[in-house]
Amino acid sequence: MKNKMIKLIFGITILLILIDQITKFVIQYKYENPIGNGFIRITLVQNTGMAFGFNSGNTKNMILTFVILLLIVNFIRTQKEMIDTKTSVALGFILAGGISNLIDRIIRGGVMDFIQVKNFAVFNLADSYVVIGWILIVIFLIKFNQGIVGGKRCEKQ
Repeated sequence: MKNKMIKLIFGITILLILIDQITKFVIQYKYENPIGNGFIRITLVQNTGMAFGFNSGNTKNMILTFVILLLIVNFIRTQKEMIDTKTSVALGFILAGGISNLIDRIIRGGVMDFIQVKNFAVFNLADSYVVIGWILIVIFLIKFNQGIVGGKRCEKQ
C-alpha cells in the first residue's frame, strides 16, 4: 500500500510541476504587458526572495528553506502508520510547489510570479500549491486528532 501512495505523491508532484512550469513559460513568452485591471491581473514579476520578496537575492537561503521543507514533509509523512490518499495529495502539492519554485531559482535566478490579486502580493501557481498542501495537512491532522480519545484512535462504528 505504501508504494501506491508514494507513486501517487510522485505523480501529483510531476503533474503540478509541469502545469506550473508551462504556465510560467507561456506567461513569460506570450504576454509582455500586464493583462486585466480588475480584481485579478496577470503581471510578470521576478522574485529573488522568499514570500513577499523577503530575503531577496539570497539563493543559498532558498535552497536551505527547500531542504527544511523536505525534512518537515518527511517528518509528517513518517508520523502516520500508513500514508492515506488525502495526505498523499497534500504532500504532492507541497513538494510540487517547492520543487517548481526551486527550478525557477536554479534556471531563471528567481521565481516567476505572475498572478496579482488586488491589494495583495504577486504570486504563482507553485506558491498556491504549497499553501493548499499545508492547509490540507492541517485539516487532516485536526480531523485525525478529533478521532483520538485517551491516547488511542477511536474507530467509527
